[in-house]
Amino acid sequence: MAQASGKKILLVGWDAADWEMIDPLLQKGQMPALAQLINTGVRGNLATLQPVLSPMLWTSIATGKRADTHGICGFTEPLPDGSGIGPVCSTSRKCKAIWNILGQNGLKSNIVGWWATNPAEPINGVMVSDQFLRPASKDPKQRKARQDGTIYPAKLARAAAALRVTTESLTPEDLAPFIPRLAKVDLKQDDRPLKLARRLARAATVQAIATALIQSEPWNLMGVYFDAIDQFGHEFMSYHPPRMNGVSERDFELYHEVMSGCYRFHDMMLHVLLQYVDADTTVILISDHGYECGRRRPAIEDGRHDPEGCHRPFGIVCLKGPEIKKNDRLYGASILDVTPTMLALLDLPIGMDMDGRPWLEAFEKPLNPERIYSWEGVGDDKAGLHTKHARQDPVEAAQAINQLVELGYIAAPGEDTQKNIRDTIRYTKTNLVRALLGTPQESKAIPLLQELAAENGSNEWCVLTHACCLIHIGKCAEARVLLEASAPAAQQSSQFQLIFAELALAEKNRALALNHLQAAGSGAKHQQLLNQLGRGYLQLERWDDAEAAFLRSLEIEPDNPAAFDGLARVHLERGQPESAVEKALQAVGLIHYFPEAHFHLGTGLERLGKAREAILAYETALGIGYHSGLLHRRLAELYRPIDPQKAAFHEKVLASAKKRPIYKADIKSRLPHNRDGAPEPPGSGPAPRN
Repeated sequence: MAQASGKKILLVGWDAADWEMIDPLLQKGQMPALAQLINTGVRGNLATLQPVLSPMLWTSIATGKRADTHGICGFTEPLPDGSGIGPVCSTSRKCKAIWNILGQNGLKSNIVGWWATNPAEPINGVMVSDQFLRPASKDPKQRKARQDGTIYPAKLARAAAALRVTTESLTPEDLAPFIPRLAKVDLKQDDRPLKLARRLARAATVQAIATALIQSEPWNLMGVYFDAIDQFGHEFMSYHPPRMNGVSERDFELYHEVMSGCYRFHDMMLHVLLQYVDADTTVILISDHGYECGRRRPAIEDGRHDPEGCHRPFGIVCLKGPEIKKNDRLYGASILDVTPTMLALLDLPIGMDMDGRPWLEAFEKPLNPERIYSWEGVGDDKAGLHTKHARQDPVEAAQAINQLVELGYIAAPGEDTQKNIRDTIRYTKTNLVRALLGTPQESKAIPLLQELAAENGSNEWCVLTHACCLIHIGKCAEARVLLEASAPAAQQSSQFQLIFAELALAEKNRALALNHLQAAGSGAKHQQLLNQLGRGYLQLERWDDAEAAFLRSLEIEPDNPAAFDGLARVHLERGQPESAVEKALQAVGLIHYFPEAHFHLGTGLERLGKAREAILAYETALGIGYHSGLLHRRLAELYRPIDPQKAAFHEKVLASAKKRPIYKADIKSRLPHNRDGAPEPPGSGPAPRN
């Protein structure tokens, strides 16, 4: 147990908040609380993970680990007794969250509304679980039963229930800031104001409980999660200016102010929370991903847009505190970094099994945080963990599923219970595969893909993803058999042609690879496909074709680290190191865990004669798994004239490496957080909407 710290952190989560939506409001002076936070702290983009599903992402935020480690892989899971499906539970998480780690070190946490926290854990502090926020039942017995297990300690349940804001309690005046022309709406025919009221009541409930706890209960970590921006976006982002094709003039007139009102409402709630913290408290505001708000919004189909298609790979991060720089920028941050950063702020060791890093560059003074191999299995009796006997009630689970359907997170399950269970298992496995792709653990996806194919039959996504994984581990013959067994029509698609090109390159058949790339070019219209096309041309040394593909990709998604890194490589090959450094910096500025981009940055800096800067870039690339042999050689050469001792170290590593196999990192610039090239998996079971 570490020595208890008196430091405090207020962590506020705004699901789907996006700088593209926020910045115009800041310029108009309409989000003053956030503006003050930015001016006295640092801001940046926050890279998300794949798949972009809230329970998985917010659990990664709370643990610093990916889904294959923390175990939350979707919105729903089978009930332990096999009677159906229910929402994901805290009992399904396989590792400690930040509040468990703090608790075992004598620090208190108050957590409100976080995903996958029901049943509430017996932590050192207060836990108000996500399921407490479901609308209250009119039946007193059901209302009492629903409260059981949703709050810890249970003695606070009645007080928390009294703070609940109901939909029925809201008046037209409450909705007017969001829908100024509400009087023109026929509420019997149009249920959109009612949907807004439900989401507004939920957000207000979170705020009411959070402001009560922040004043009345001691804490070192106050974690408050709001899902309203994402939920408002599902219903109302299609009406946000500029008017989209498919939106009527009347609907645009009625609802075009809803999203701006939603962000301003969140700023007001942030303002209130900030009144209860002092200058010694660190405030961290984050979102798990972004949300398209402009010209790149997906087209409207059947009267609405696809919410999942609106998610952007970068959310927001803003932090300020006594140890944090003022009015500065943070680059290369990931949602995996939040927990390591909080541990560093609270003077606790960072688990070496965590996938993220602390934002040390945001600190005023240099910091060298301690490390611990893992927090798992250490001090478990004081961590506030559930016993193995905690279970989910089937009736409660069914009611919670209905709430997920109403909120738009999942499609309504059918009447066939066993089919629902099978679909949920398939959906969970699919999400786990997507979480593994592009990570050092990618090979673990292969048996899962084989299971999916055996249980449900192969589909295009399974085939392409399985083939990619086989190519990456050198099993090219197996990959070719798999691809060529697909229907001839499917093999002509851009996705198949790009995978065939990657396979041909792995087989060192450059002519065949070029044929496949040229066949794929005309149909590649998605940024990920264009990035894959560009990388194929890079390997064929066709620099102009590669550049064209990456530039087309940036036209679709300007915040596109893979495309920036591809352009850096093009500029290096053309002997333009200054341009290469600029593009590589843009890539690592968007996402830190991108070893290839750090390597290309180091190469550009080395060619510009900036040896010390190049060393830093190379050491970063080495630390996150890029070509160890190549980097040790480069570092030995750079250190030789300035630090012979370090040069000798790298030479020694090189000499010993000749006696054993060296891990060869993937050189195709695959992002660890994004799966480039393969199509999205087909919908299955209770289909994801977020």
